[in-house]
Amino acid sequence: MNDPVVTKTMDVPGGKIAYEEQGRGRPIVLLHEGIADRRMWNREFSLLARDHRVARYDLRGYGGSTSATSEYSPVRDLVALLDHLGLTRPLIVGPSVGGKIALDLTLAYPARVGALLLIAPGYSGMDYDHVPGGKATFERDERLSKAAADAWAAGKLEEAIEHLRQLWASSLTGSALDLFRTMVQDNAKEVFEERSGRYETREGEPAAARLTEIRVPTRILVGDRDNPAMPHCANFLARGIAGATVQLVPGADHLLNLSRPDAFDTALRGFVESLPGVRE
Repeated sequence: MNDPVVTKTMDVPGGKIAYEEQGRGRPIVLLHEGIADRRMWNREFSLLARDHRVARYDLRGYGGSTSATSEYSPVRDLVALLDHLGLTRPLIVGPSVGGKIALDLTLAYPARVGALLLIAPGYSGMDYDHVPGGKATFERDERLSKAAADAWAAGKLEEAIEHLRQLWASSLTGSALDLFRTMVQDNAKEVFEERSGRYETREGEPAAARLTEIRVPTRILVGDRDNPAMPHCANFLARGIAGATVQLVPGADHLLNLSRPDAFDTALRGFVESLPGVRE
């Protein structure tokens, strides 16, 4: 039986990072999206801890982590957490913004990463030219993102959240939809104003031009009800990363683990079992 989960904090330059860890076995680190916090993994965290050592944490300004007030590196924050917990070459699960951080980590510190499971990942150096249709493919993204930003600026939080729901969480219902709305509301200043993001620095050159340098097993999941640009971005990454594969998940939106938890569990289990030395 796993010990009770206790939320802890770790000092980082200019602030504190909130994190949780549980379990024993192959290490897995769960990052979160820019419209969420570590609670997006509430279901998976305890399930994975039955067979793995699992850690999840909040990015700067999200959840229980303090906002950045000076330059910082999300990659160095993650390296600090790996060092703090003594995690060796974990499987990094990176959705959206978390995927961008995971890719930048792998390029800056390749020996620190065992494998990547990316979910509708962003990536540094993203460009319209990377997808068929170019800028037009991002039209819905940009229209709804602007509508959300305008509503937030006008003090209409519920309207702003609804625009984000249409863009990123169109498949969510019930408790999963409630959780999405709660996370956006609780993290609204970061989601809509990027109060910490404005201080973010990157490690090295953008990932888009360096994908061939990534040498760890990589699998990419993306939902067919996500932002229309996301499957194209996933394919761009897979073309550049040796051996990477893309799995399109029917009925899943951007928060794939919340909209299709069954498909996420199956994909993660299959990926872990495919990695060297972990067949159980």
